[in-house]
Amino acid sequence: MVILERIHTDVCGPFLVASTTKHRYYVIFVDDFSRKCWIFFMQKKVKALRSDNGGEYISDEFKDFCKAEGIRRELIAPHNPQQNGVPEQKNKMIVGATRAMLHDQGLPLHLWVEACNTTVYVQNHCPHKILGMSTPEEAYSGKKPDLSHLSIFGANIYMHVTKDARKNLELTAEVGIFVGYTDTPHNYRVYLLDSGKTVVRRDIKFQEEKAMKCSLERELQLHADEELLVLKDEPEDVDQPQDKVHGVEETTHVAPTIRGQKCLTEVERLAQDAKKIVGPPTTQRRQR
Repeated sequence: MVILERIHTDVCGPFLVASTTKHRYYVIFVDDFSRKCWIFFMQKKVKALRSDNGGEYISDEFKDFCKAEGIRRELIAPHNPQQNGVPEQKNKMIVGATRAMLHDQGLPLHLWVEACNTTVYVQNHCPHKILGMSTPEEAYSGKKPDLSHLSIFGANIYMHVTKDARKNLELTAEVGIFVGYTDTPHNYRVYLLDSGKTVVRRDIKFQEEKAMKCSLERELQLHADEELLVLKDEPEDVDQPQDKVHGVEETTHVAPTIRGQKCLTEVERLAQDAKKIVGPPTTQRRQR
């Protein structure tokens, strides 16, 4: 098998919250050989993008297109998603990572498109178990990808405003939120809170330490009934009754010491600072 000899595809959606560009669906295409993934977003569901026998890939127009392009179609039986395991598993990874990225930095849910895009981009640049230590991008293009431009999704950034784009007394920097990458390295997608628009910028400075601290604070103050990014046709999580909720017993670890004094790591110091602000999390021990 070679690159692009077999392509897996699937549609995911609709999402409960529309994106800033009114999208509620996305479709992915996964190369079977390299496992590189492409993602495209849609406002409405396109039936011809599904790969089963339910009518989506059997229209006369699509048949003519495949015949003209010499594409061999491999249709699966209806209502058997396990036969389409590659994109189904990919969708679970994309939605799970997107949910974590948005809630980690407390971002609005309508940025799910940017989070999905970033998830696919990062996964294409990470080693895949089927490829050993190689990445999908390297297996597809034959070139080792540059990872020096990767940063924390949702981090606050400062953008330089050039002289041509500002007046004499206007600010020389603009504040935004980092929400993704472009095909050109070191060109970043930035969400502007004031205008609600997403722009592409190059000369930016990341506030990653602040993003790390925000992540720790969010972990301490998350509530069980917090809204999650879920698909519209999936049931939302229902809180269990309070008398049936049991916390997990805490485990203790011996901390390193120097001359009898406890040494705190940077993560522990940040966690202590967060506890002073939001207070310690409440837990219930299992009754034995």
